[in-house]
Amino acid sequence: MTEAGRQIVDEVTARRRAEIAAIVAAMPPEQRSGLVTALRAFTDAGGEPSAGESSRDAIPLGWD
Repeated sequence: MTEAGRQIVDEVTARRRAEIAAIVAAMPPEQRSGLVTALRAFTDAGGEPSAGESSRDAIPLGWD
């Protein structure tokens, strides 16, 4: 991927995370906890890297 392409992916990923975080924050705490647990299981099952992993080619979903 080119550097320009990487920058676009990074920007879209950051916006997506911000939107998801806002939606999750609006949920009642007991539902929020269940959703985060389910999303972590989803990313684990899909073999996605965690949000903390720093791989240049990884685009983690980051459900932390």
